[in-house]
Amino acid sequence: MSTHQPPGERHASWIELFFDLVVVAGVLQLSHLLHESPAPADLGLYVLLYLAFWISWVCFTVYGNVEGIRAGTPSLLLAMSGLAVMVSAVPHIRTDHTAAFVCAYVFLRWLSGRLWRPGRIVVDWPLAHIGGGTVPWIVSVWVDPPVRYWLWAIGLAVDLLIMLTASGSRMVQSAQEQVARFVRKYGSSGHVPVVEAAYADVPHLVERLGLFVIIVLGEGVIQITSAAGQAVWDAALIGAAAGAFALLIGLWSMSLLHGYGGVPKDGPDDLPVRVTMALHCATTCAIAVLAAGLGSAITHPDGHTPDGARWLLCGSVAGYFGVAVLAAVVAGAPWRRILLWALPCLLLTLLLALTAGRFGAVWLLWGLVAAVVWQIVCASDVPGRLSGPRRA
Repeated sequence: MSTHQPPGERHASWIELFFDLVVVAGVLQLSHLLHESPAPADLGLYVLLYLAFWISWVCFTVYGNVEGIRAGTPSLLLAMSGLAVMVSAVPHIRTDHTAAFVCAYVFLRWLSGRLWRPGRIVVDWPLAHIGGGTVPWIVSVWVDPPVRYWLWAIGLAVDLLIMLTASGSRMVQSAQEQVARFVRKYGSSGHVPVVEAAYADVPHLVERLGLFVIIVLGEGVIQITSAAGQAVWDAALIGAAAGAFALLIGLWSMSLLHGYGGVPKDGPDDLPVRVTMALHCATTCAIAVLAAGLGSAITHPDGHTPDGARWLLCGSVAGYFGVAVLAAVVAGAPWRRILLWALPCLLLTLLLALTAGRFGAVWLLWGLVAAVVWQIVCASDVPGRLSGPRRA
């Protein structure tokens, strides 16, 4: 496969950092769906909305990454407006603002595809040229829940499947073959379409993905400090808050020091760009769910940990560990090493989920910290760290 890299190293621009502000608002707004004692349906809706939000964000992130200084500032500002509509619609997503959310999402997917120059194919992000996943969203405007939510799930599943399976290289080859047939049929005297393969600037893309993780971790800090500001400051609160901060520090270390682009991984080999993107989506979703659970746990540092907070915390950490296992498997890490660090972490998390309801949040949070620390210790002596995603 091609190993083309865009020339020169660059960092996130001011417009890209401004664009990321919508992520702060989005994660904060979505977290309200998981406050108090969320039901499984609330968690399912949260995941659907988060996936739609993440896909919309990453479509324009890839555009800015590939185009660089050629990326149009007005287009990114217009995308921010669309994302802002999605974020604002979340509080009443089940009633009045459903159509607004759907229309904004479909518009953003259409806009992100229209921004690319004709004949320019993004090899590392085929989803930029395939919008079939928006069809179920359009249909959902005329149906009621729960069918509406199942249509959203189908549309997102189609997008994720395209992201993981569609080959940008084959798309370029197919387009070149179509051009060759055009030339054979009409000759080269007329307008001949030019096919151009575009590639991601991998270091810059990794930086953008890492910044997204920092923002989501920051939501956890906001939840902790907000809950602590309204609670009684005693030993239980101090222990729970310290455990919550230690947990966020551990996830920061696993994602950005022992991983790459926010994806935790134990192994020396690089990951394909498309796999890195999919795992980044799952990683940040797990951390965002964890952030919502931290707020509830800090609110109840004494006595029994509420069931909703306990399952949010343990489920999100288990999901995070699951992403790390998938990344290590894809990267080709030895199974013996994977089981050494993954199995104890997952078993401890499951044990906490089943038993921590009898204890306070302090024991639950520090138990999760122990699981993360075990993973960090096992990953710290890996021979060779990640150099970045590769192309498949």
